[in-house]
Amino acid sequence: MVTELYQELERGGQPRSTLAKIREALKGENGAVERDEILSLCGGDFSALAKCFAAEDAKARKNAALVAGELAVPKLLPLIWEAYSAEETRFVKSAYLEAMKHYDYTGLLPEIKQALSRVNATEVTEESRKHLQEERMLLRELISAKESVKWHRYKGEGIVSDLVLTTNRNHRHVLLKELGTAKKKEFGAGVIVRVREPEKLLLLRTFEEMFFVLPGAQVLSSEPREAAEQLLQAGIVKYLQERHEKNGFPLRFRIEVRGKMPLEKRGVFVKRMAAVLEEGSSGAFANVTENYEFELRLIEAKEGGYRALIKLFTLRDHRFSYRQKAISAGMRPFNAALCMALADFCDEQGAPFFTKDARVLDPFCGAGTMLVERAKRAPVREMVGVDILGDAVDAARINTRLADVSVNFIHRDFFTFIREEPFAEIVTDMPFCVAGDEEKEQEIEELYRRFFERAPELLSADGRMLILTHDRALVRRYALQSFTCIREFELSMKEGSYLFLLRKGTGR
Repeated sequence: MVTELYQELERGGQPRSTLAKIREALKGENGAVERDEILSLCGGDFSALAKCFAAEDAKARKNAALVAGELAVPKLLPLIWEAYSAEETRFVKSAYLEAMKHYDYTGLLPEIKQALSRVNATEVTEESRKHLQEERMLLRELISAKESVKWHRYKGEGIVSDLVLTTNRNHRHVLLKELGTAKKKEFGAGVIVRVREPEKLLLLRTFEEMFFVLPGAQVLSSEPREAAEQLLQAGIVKYLQERHEKNGFPLRFRIEVRGKMPLEKRGVFVKRMAAVLEEGSSGAFANVTENYEFELRLIEAKEGGYRALIKLFTLRDHRFSYRQKAISAGMRPFNAALCMALADFCDEQGAPFFTKDARVLDPFCGAGTMLVERAKRAPVREMVGVDILGDAVDAARINTRLADVSVNFIHRDFFTFIREEPFAEIVTDMPFCVAGDEEKEQEIEELYRRFFERAPELLSADGRMLILTHDRALVRRYALQSFTCIREFELSMKEGSYLFLLRKGTGR
């Protein structure tokens, strides 16, 4: 069939539809066979196809370019590039660039870079915006596929920046205390702080994410073009450029929208906004899907529109990078770190909660997050992690090795675990189940009952327990028979998570 189609093309009959059928055949299940038939038929003479690059019908030129891409014959490459350079219809130019992905175009890289510069300098109209954006992205893809992605180096040290640090809403006071004398204030989702050296904040573990606040960017419009123009007018290009060294490449970015906007509308919104930011930056910004250097986080405002925050990935945050392996329902490292900070700040008659150089046990260790964050908070002498799941223990071993924390992991049911020398502390995230499964709920209650019966045997006389739970009532029901509650914290009402700090013994 494909042979007859190509012969039809050679006779000059209906090139647009003929080329479309040829391409469909080449992309089908027997595409490789169909390609070989065409190559055999042509015998190295592709003049019939090349002639279509100059067809009067724009869609015929587009189809010819895409067929040339599927054939991937090296001698066609210079003809494809020549046709792209001469093409005046934008959506057809993109087809030639798509075709080039199938070729080794290394020798054309200088010309491709020049083409990108021309596109960046092209005046944009409402009619041309979509296709210019597509052409720009394809040119960048061709360049990045042949050259290693080069990251910009952050150089904002010494420049005053307002930062948003997100943290637990109920316990912003912990982060405020750790920020010391820095100029700061609370807001709903965390703390805003003014600093000259943001990288020093990455020594703190009680915030989750760090965002830069662009001065002058108030609530953005809910219309993508207007929102982008507001950011450009507020000086986002200069703001980011003065915080990064030039390296000859644009700053790569993505846009993340948080709010009630339907998912199907977000993609359109992001594309339109990104296109205007690229245009307005004169090539200083490049919208990409991976290896992005900053994220523009748009958060829906109560009054409508969006508040914009900038997350810089050029300012590397390695605090929780040890978490390479996770398990189902595993806790986030930030939450574990917050639990340790709450305990550390919770003095009882002047005595710290954590024991100096303690022996620490996690009876349901999961991926090891609680043990890592316990070791990061205060010195320990020995740590032991127990879990009945082999996959969890394997993950924990990897994570703690990456965190440079020494833990003895034991793949065993906690209730069969025996240790002669007592532990000073137990820290753990208690197992839980989804509400509504009556059988599982009964199993969890039995586990709590047995755990609080067994735990005192493994603790020293003044032993302590840090328990994160989603079953507050069960802790109160069974723990207080053998333990005194020093403090109880609500971490999240929505998630039903609570932190208990317990001391062995009652009536003291």
